[in-house]
Amino acid sequence: MTTNAEIVELARAARPIDDADWGSERQIEAENVFMAAVEARLPIRKLSALHDYALKATTEEWIDEALRLMGIAS
Repeated sequence: MTTNAEIVELARAARPIDDADWGSERQIEAENVFMAAVEARLPIRKLSALHDYALKATTEEWIDEALRLMGIAS
């Protein structure tokens, strides 16, 4: 299982570095790795809520919400 410190590092990597990085191959891959780690840790009810939230959120917002749902301060 991924530790909280590892989750925080994955979240950091998943965030766009700047506007040019948003949607880049690097950023999307990092976001996918972070999401896989989140999916492995969250119970289905919280994961479902996160997916609903993410539909209307920015990358930064849904990452912050994922961390909040896992009880990890960002």
